[in-house]
Order: sequence, then C-alpha cells, then structure tokens
Amino acid sequence: MLKQILLFLAVFMILGCQKMSSGLAPLKTDESYLQATRKTELIVQGNTQIVVIATHLNEFDWIKFPREEGEIFFLDVYQTRKNSKGFLKNGYEIRLANGTKPSKITQLKKEDLEGMIAQNATQWGEYYWVEFPKQDKRTQDRMILVLSHKDFGENTLEFGFKKIKKY
Repeated sequence: MLKQILLFLAVFMILGCQKMSSGLAPLKTDESYLQATRKTELIVQGNTQIVVIATHLNEFDWIKFPREEGEIFFLDVYQTRKNSKGFLKNGYEIRLANGTKPSKITQLKKEDLEGMIAQNATQWGEYYWVEFPKQDKRTQDRMILVLSHKDFGENTLEFGFKKIKKY
C-alpha cells in the first residue's frame, strides 16, 4: 500500500512539473518583440537624464509594418526632469545614424497602445510613434537610432544584426 502511494506521488509530481515548465515557454510574438527592442540611457555625472526603450516595429512584425512604407519605431521614454513639453521639446533629438531625421513623430497616450506594445510599455513613460522614410538595404541591415542632447551627449540603439537562418 505504501509503495502504491509513493509511486502515485512520484508520477503526480513528474506530470505536474512537465505541465508547469511548458507553460513558462515564451510565445513567438513575445520573443520577436524582445528581439526588436533596445534600451539606452543618457547619464551625466552619475545621474540618469533619460531612458529610452525603442522597438523597431518593422523587425517585430514585417507583415503589419512593411519596410516599403518606411522605418517605424515605438519609443517608451522616461525623463528624470518631468514637464509637459515632452522629451523632444526639452532639447533631445532622435535620428538615424546616417543623419536621416524622422518624417513623422506622434505622441501617444497609454489608452492608444494596443497588443504587445501596451503589454510591454512602462507605466510611467511618454510614448511616441516615430516614422522615418524608407531606407536602402544597407541602412536597414545596420539600423542605428541615435538619441542626443546638446548638454548630455548621445547614445545609440543598434537594431542591425545578422539574421539567423531557420532550417
């Protein structure tokens, strides 16, 4: 009788663990969103001035955001010095490494966010939809977004990486 109870408990624990670990595996959409996301900060004298988390939406979902329509980014921005003007009016600039400036920047509200973007956005951030004109293949493969400020310097978000072939 004791052997049967121990055997039942052992089987129960093994089956329970298998189901739990399979539930922890990330979904493909979660994985691709993270792969298309970069974070940078501008720090002056040990103090963080701004944190930018940028997602290259063309890399995340190339069907919904085709490259033929231009390069599209979602920016989640946190500034240590809050004011109502937004980070671009506080002296910060955003551009591509080749010097291309955005063709359109739209500030979004938390209620405007949908899907993976809403799920991964910080609670305290400012949100921006940033569009750049279509870029050539070389620029697309080496996509670098540059965040700069005349007093705080600049930092880059590198989105270009070698694609892994799927077998």
